[in-house]
Amino acid sequence: MTWLFYAFSAVFFFTCLNILQRVLSVDSKYPRAMAIVFNSIAAILALALFMLSGSYTHFVLPTEKEAWIYLLIASFFYALFERGRFLASKLLDASLVTTIMNVSVLVAFTGSLFLFSEKLTLPKLIGALLIFTSLILVSIFRKNKEKASKKGIIVTILISIALGLAWMLDKMGTTYFPPLTYSIFVWTIPIIFIYLPYVKISELKAEFTRTNWKIALLAFFNVAGYALQLKAFSMAEATKVIPIIQTSSMFTVLLGIILLKEKDHMLRKIIAGILAVTGVYFLM
Repeated sequence: MTWLFYAFSAVFFFTCLNILQRVLSVDSKYPRAMAIVFNSIAAILALALFMLSGSYTHFVLPTEKEAWIYLLIASFFYALFERGRFLASKLLDASLVTTIMNVSVLVAFTGSLFLFSEKLTLPKLIGALLIFTSLILVSIFRKNKEKASKKGIIVTILISIALGLAWMLDKMGTTYFPPLTYSIFVWTIPIIFIYLPYVKISELKAEFTRTNWKIALLAFFNVAGYALQLKAFSMAEATKVIPIIQTSSMFTVLLGIILLKEKDHMLRKIIAGILAVTGVYFLM
């Protein structure tokens, strides 16, 4: 069960990512510029991991056209996710963002049923219902800045759908590419889509100066977690790996309450988080 080790290791890094992401996003004036800075650093780290692991010694690229089609589509969906991730974290508590983002599991799971002919069972339907229930719970939160809260919820749902579609395609990608090679591409190609149509150089400089070394640490958490997730994908079915990875949402809810003092509607957050993680369990 080596894939379980990789999956749970990814959970640790993604939990750290979720907490630090909220801290850095709150004061961001240019979330999309922050996304470009973040992805650029992540691409460099992914390349460094590729070299340090020795993967370059057996570097190979697929010749099948469909491999590159899957890669480009996945990169596009990742770009959509990256364009909105820091805006979502700016507008909503970390505990709310990660709970809502369990929608990505549903999207990836549903897509995997068709793309990989994986089986639909009653427990998986129950899991989907529980995740939707948790989404309803967090969607009825009322904050002082109600407009920002509504916008945050909509943005988070949209980027969750994009992330779920990208995750679904990751499983296919790792059947053609070695995991670390694939990782370099999906960190690099989305930068083009995030940048379009234009981002000012002054905005990029402002976000890099504001976040400094902390955004590099954030990128490290994401690159390490993603590399471990891809490794797990290469060893097990998507419908097994994705639910385990998503348990990071429960840890984020708890740490958000403890470390970030996100105590508004605390009981409802905890219940929503438990329902989401339980739903993830049933999807396995």
